[in-house]
Amino acid sequence: MKTIHENRESQIESMLQQLPQAAQQGLGGLTAGPHLKAKIQLAATEPAKSRTRSLRQLMRWSPIACCMAALVLFVALGLPGQGTQPVSLIDSSTLGSPTEMPGEITGDLGNSGVKITAGNRNPGYRSIWATSNGGSFPLLGVNGKYYRMLTSPRSVSSSLIGSSLGTVAEFTMEPSLSGTDTILSNAAAFGKEVFAIRGMEDTLVTAEVDGRMRLFQRVSFNGNALRGREDLRDTLQVSGRVVGLELSSVGTITDPAVCSELMDVLFDCASYKSSGSVSSQQALLIELENGLVLQMAVKSDSLAACGVWSCPEFFEAFEDACN
Repeated sequence: MKTIHENRESQIESMLQQLPQAAQQGLGGLTAGPHLKAKIQLAATEPAKSRTRSLRQLMRWSPIACCMAALVLFVALGLPGQGTQPVSLIDSSTLGSPTEMPGEITGDLGNSGVKITAGNRNPGYRSIWATSNGGSFPLLGVNGKYYRMLTSPRSVSSSLIGSSLGTVAEFTMEPSLSGTDTILSNAAAFGKEVFAIRGMEDTLVTAEVDGRMRLFQRVSFNGNALRGREDLRDTLQVSGRVVGLELSSVGTITDPAVCSELMDVLFDCASYKSSGSVSSQQALLIELENGLVLQMAVKSDSLAACGVWSCPEFFEAFEDACN
């Protein structure tokens, strides 16, 4: 004949077995992905009236939440504390991922994950730009200049961080609808400070995203590319800094002197085509002496980052240097 203690254990075990199914039925369809996380961050910056409205909507879940809380409390109080090993029946995780934002590529490459190695005559395509995920790519807009987040480095060294450019005044999931007279982002939260990379303010900036200082490269966005009298050299401030070049399916150059000559050809001969972008499976990676790596998309005889530029002379010189 079962004792009262044994009956109680049996009841608790039965309730635990049914808890995942009950939670699934009660919360069916609710997923904690990056877009939900972004919406929560955006809601945090909205007026109190909007937040009150959101709170009323959240209250709809209260009966389920209370029921589950009561069940967990009952189980916690009822489980025997001696001679048993707890069994995990429900897996849990934080909302979304600590490093995941809309459009961010998964699988960080680390602080030194992108390196250009000598002798690679047929390098495969590599992209270090964070990709979009159902919306705009992760970006920072600084008074009409736009910067796209890179997947490497995972966190920018403090020794590379220069002067402050201000703080994010607008966090938005629709940056294309915003003006060009403010600092905005769909990745860095409202109020986060934006810094220039030393000596490269018009090319690279950094800001905290989910606890890490992430790197952003100057690109075209929403028809915005060059500002005023800028040219390619202004938006790609790498003269005298390049130690490696990698052109997908063509080769790599790791002699700084040759890299400098090739970049001079690019700057001297490139002609501006448009403020748009190109879609391709070829890229030019540019490694700098400070360890950072930049990218330009390549299609036919054109390269694109901040604007699209035509420069067949560069590709001819690059192939000659590889041979």
